[in-house]
Amino acid sequence: MSEDCRLRDGVELNLPDVEKIALALKSLSVYSMLAYEHEDDPEELDEVVQEGLAAIDRLFNC
Repeated sequence: MSEDCRLRDGVELNLPDVEKIALALKSLSVYSMLAYEHEDDPEELDEVVQEGLAAIDRLFNC
């Protein structure tokens, strides 16, 4: 993503998408710590991250 991410025209922030974004970012943080220790790649975590990234795409032009 670029540094110039802006809310899409006509889009208002909504709680479900913001929650998905927050959970995805938190999950990425946890995953990063675990990956360094165990080189693990859980599918469930990937799904959470992908949902968060999709929510970012729905809300923002980046």
